[in-house]
Amino acid sequence: NKQMEFGRDLSVLFGRAVFSEGQKVLDGLAATGARGLRLANECGVKGEFVLNDRSMLAAVLMKQNASINSLDHVRVECRDLRSLLADEQFDYIDIDPFGTPVEFIDPAIQSVRNKGVVAITATDTAPLHGTYPKTSLRRYGALSARSPFAHETGLRILVGFVVREAAKLDRAVEPLLCFHADHYFRCYLRVVNGAAKADAAIKMLGFAGWDRTTLARQVGPERQDPKDAGPLWLGPLFSKELLDLLKPAGDLGTSDRCEKLIRIWKEEAGAPPLFYKMDELAKKTKRAPPKQADFIEGLRDVDPSASATHFDPKGVKTAMNAEDLLELYAKWPRA
Repeated sequence: NKQMEFGRDLSVLFGRAVFSEGQKVLDGLAATGARGLRLANECGVKGEFVLNDRSMLAAVLMKQNASINSLDHVRVECRDLRSLLADEQFDYIDIDPFGTPVEFIDPAIQSVRNKGVVAITATDTAPLHGTYPKTSLRRYGALSARSPFAHETGLRILVGFVVREAAKLDRAVEPLLCFHADHYFRCYLRVVNGAAKADAAIKMLGFAGWDRTTLARQVGPERQDPKDAGPLWLGPLFSKELLDLLKPAGDLGTSDRCEKLIRIWKEEAGAPPLFYKMDELAKKTKRAPPKQADFIEGLRDVDPSASATHFDPKGVKTAMNAEDLLELYAKWPRA
């Protein structure tokens, strides 16, 4: 599946930055084992790499692929993932299902070791970004909502759900790298023990919405409008320390894309939640959009946290309120 090459390349970059000798790594829904085998082969560490899929055909293919690549430190299992997670503990657990990952979150949180990492993919983006809010409420216990920044609130709903699931077990979730790409959401989350840390993580949950007339963004611990999305995670989506460790190499097929996104993530890591779209600013002020990069650079003179965003190629993140932003945008010189 070439469409997932970028996601697998990024997993390798993450593994190279985070994995250490002797760790136990699980690709829980491995299919042919493409991701797990690459982690075992390309991350440069020796440990126990477990590839699991309940399909016997998939398990046979994984064993063949492991043998072809001389990966003796790979163990293949053919089990229901929830059963495997109940029986063993891991330092890193990768969950990449078709659709929603909700049924595997609690078992993964219980199975991962203290300070271990759970990596989660969700392809049910339509419920999460507001197309089917009732489905989002049923699956994630959070109301989604359509908005110009719906991909961000969808990702934050997913992170918030994991935070709440972990807190039930007196464990806290620390987002290391959470992003939207192509047709999916992807989260790398460190899990740490401690009721106090879980309480602190819960305090980072809240709601997000916007005023369709003024374009004002609103985030906070309480729902200001019945249409606000949440509860969702309002804290950072990226670890700056981790991003500094991600070094795209020429052996990766999508290294250029990885490098570009890592640069944007580093900018975005210090920005507040939610973003504005250049198109909506143009429509509101009836002024043609200036060059986005120049506008963001100018914004930084008054708001050092201003940045582009990976959620939308025309998105702008800023701590400025909508009124001041629109005034600045209207006065911005055009060629």
